[in-house]
Amino acid sequence: MDITQMKYFITIIECGCNLSVAAKRIHISQSALSQFITHFEKDEEVELFVRKNGRLDGPTSSGKRVYKHALEIVSMHKEMEDMIRKEAAKQKGTIRIGLPSLILTVLFTNFFSKFIIENPDIKIELVEEGSYELKRMFFEKDLDYAVLVAPTDLDSKSYEEHVIQIDEYIAFMNPKHPLASQESIKWKDLDNFQIGTFRESFITNRLVKDKIRMKKSKAEVTLTAASWDFLVETTNHSEIVSILPAPIKRYLNNEQVVMKPFDDPIPFNVMLCRPVKPSYTPVETFIHESMLSYFYQPID
Repeated sequence: MDITQMKYFITIIECGCNLSVAAKRIHISQSALSQFITHFEKDEEVELFVRKNGRLDGPTSSGKRVYKHALEIVSMHKEMEDMIRKEAAKQKGTIRIGLPSLILTVLFTNFFSKFIIENPDIKIELVEEGSYELKRMFFEKDLDYAVLVAPTDLDSKSYEEHVIQIDEYIAFMNPKHPLASQESIKWKDLDNFQIGTFRESFITNRLVKDKIRMKKSKAEVTLTAASWDFLVETTNHSEIVSILPAPIKRYLNNEQVVMKPFDDPIPFNVMLCRPVKPSYTPVETFIHESMLSYFYQPID
């Protein structure tokens, strides 16, 4: 059973042994999937599935063991593929820049679209993840740059940090929300409301929970997601208050959602980080200076 066949087998199990559903998910014919099972069981002299009225009714005990090993092997194979891709990128001189999807959208879209067009010989790979995963990859030297939300908790002797955006978190809510008429929001105002924010793999989640705890508010984070537009959309149908970075507001229709600052806001400070090295390649230096000059406009 090769990797592709293992993926077929896993999909069949995960689809409740429904060959029709499994075939649609992996985009092959149902007959081809059925033949794969028949031939494999015949060649290996092992039954993977229990049959009932000519249909698959679940894995046999042997099938369950094969399934367990197939999951492990497919997972390891994916890790190996990722490692090979990363090593190939390094050998080709590709610069890998990690950043959260939100920051890519609100801060870097114009920069990278223009930079890539103007510098076609420079290879850049953008890695979109939450801050915690980006820091892990950064520590393991899988990234050349990481764009992180402060506090980064990086060792200043090992990493450079440059502030490229200073802003704050604000409250997003339904125009009919009880707090919508206030000029600003106190954290205690949130006592009777549910809170939405980014999921736990984002540093925002920790910052919001820490602030609520520090302010001794009774509010609880009950809704989390990776998608900021989903979190904002949810406020249209409930009294949930979503706490998100202020730059999001430029993408919203003010008639559909109310945005209110906090009297004691959480800072949303974005940092461009890179490891401290004795020297940098000309490409690394050029990319670094280009990013900084884009955000650091000269003062007249």
